[in-house]
Amino acid sequence: DWNNTCGDKVRKGLQEWRVSCCSSSAEAGYTAAHDELEKCIAKFLGKEAALVYSMGYGTNTSTLEVLGGKGSLIVSDALNHTSIINGCRAAKAKIKPFKHNDENDLEEVLQQAIAKGQTTKNGEYKPWKKIIVVVEGIYSMEGEICRLRQIVEVVKKYKAYIYVDEAHSIGALGKTGRGVCEHTGVDTSEVDVLMG
Repeated sequence: DWNNTCGDKVRKGLQEWRVSCCSSSAEAGYTAAHDELEKCIAKFLGKEAALVYSMGYGTNTSTLEVLGGKGSLIVSDALNHTSIINGCRAAKAKIKPFKHNDENDLEEVLQQAIAKGQTTKNGEYKPWKKIIVVVEGIYSMEGEICRLRQIVEVVKKYKAYIYVDEAHSIGALGKTGRGVCEHTGVDTSEVDVLMG
């Protein structure tokens, strides 16, 4: 039972930390424990920094909305999770899908996007401000693992950014549980945004 296995630690934690922050981290909801957790996650994944959200769905919907703005293009795997789709829709970016887990189709979509640019009112060529490719580490509805090594090679070839939703792959894939990056031999420095 919990009282014998972890009761002392729970009681100590309750004396040291409040039960809830009752506000967003921007106001009064950020504690030393949050800071320690973010540093621990960043170190574990080999990233410069980490930001903790309260849930994965909200992470995708709010982060993608901010990353993609007017004049940006989001290229999204055709079978991405609803949270990614809703985040892309909330952004003021243009959205183009590519065939599920298909680096060849992704390359074709990126080539066309770069060649054609944005559509302007007077028909002039205007390049995209940025292009973000969004994939999942493990596709939650299909259970398929992303072909991340191949996807990253295409993304970097066309100087786009890559956002990887690791919600179902961190802890489940890789020798040490570091997710699809570790599983596919992709260094986390090659991925611009890791979510999960």
